[in-house]
Amino acid sequence: MDPGRVIERLKEIKAKRILLQLPDGLKPHVFDYFNELSKNFNVIVSSSGFYGACDTGTMDEWKNVDAVVQLGHTEIPNVNYKVPVIFEEYINEDHRSFNDLDLTELERNNYKNISLAYSIQYRQSAEELSKFLKEKGYNVSMGKHDSRLKYDGQLLGCNFSPLHDQESRNDCHIIVSTGVFHALGAQLSVEKEVFILDMSEPFRLRSMKSEAERHIRRRYANMARALEAKKFVVVVDTKVGQYRMKLAEKMIKEIQDMGKSAVLAYSNESSPVEFENMMADCIIFTGCPRVATDDFDRYKSPILTAQEFNMIFKKKGNGKYIMDEIVNVDTMP
Repeated sequence: MDPGRVIERLKEIKAKRILLQLPDGLKPHVFDYFNELSKNFNVIVSSSGFYGACDTGTMDEWKNVDAVVQLGHTEIPNVNYKVPVIFEEYINEDHRSFNDLDLTELERNNYKNISLAYSIQYRQSAEELSKFLKEKGYNVSMGKHDSRLKYDGQLLGCNFSPLHDQESRNDCHIIVSTGVFHALGAQLSVEKEVFILDMSEPFRLRSMKSEAERHIRRRYANMARALEAKKFVVVVDTKVGQYRMKLAEKMIKEIQDMGKSAVLAYSNESSPVEFENMMADCIIFTGCPRVATDDFDRYKSPILTAQEFNMIFKKKGNGKYIMDEIVNVDTMP
């Protein structure tokens, strides 16, 4: 964090009390951040986990602060934040050389035109990888972002618009990140092969094709369990960047038009215990789609995204899996 820049921006908006959000990886440094900011402001540290720029605290927390400072992420440009939020991006300064990167996977498939994307902390690493691949004779490009993202090539777990922009023009996609969260979501969203370059491991390109195929089979099994459902809970997430009330209300009407029962529910931190006592046959989650696609094993009832509901009850997709992505959200009241 650049304390001077953050302090200057807080003074510009005349903030006195702030909520400080740190990702788990930075929480060991909480005393350093707290002590620095406390020289000028009253600071409250959020002990809760958060999921990125879509999750900047609750309405109760906002009532007691003038601004939020969130470390590690970049803003979602088309979200109407209820209080001023200052985002301080974290860029991983891993300057390891890509010279030893094995390009056999690209050579074996004759992939010459490469779409490159990244999670925000690896933006600089992606630019360095782009330069390396170009020097090796590959055509490399980063897709244009939509209004939910700040940079070309940037991905969120719920938005893969740069890949859609490049899908017809390139042979494959390479995601620079850690773990498989972004890369798996990417492969579920596009047809071209996706490779993960995991910056937390020795450098290698790993295809996500087989993992995505296994995941889709599990999702179809979950969706099949919902076919006979008669009672639905449609969940609206109250996080400012996941709030899709209009979509939820539309789905309530569609379910009722099918002669089935549906209730609308609010949730901020979705967990199975919230819904088990409702005795619903199926849960439809309109917030972050990764709750349904990644955490469904935790739920006794089948849990679907909005797109999965459309696939099985409205016959959309022509037999192809459709990943639910968030492009816009509603303004919270």
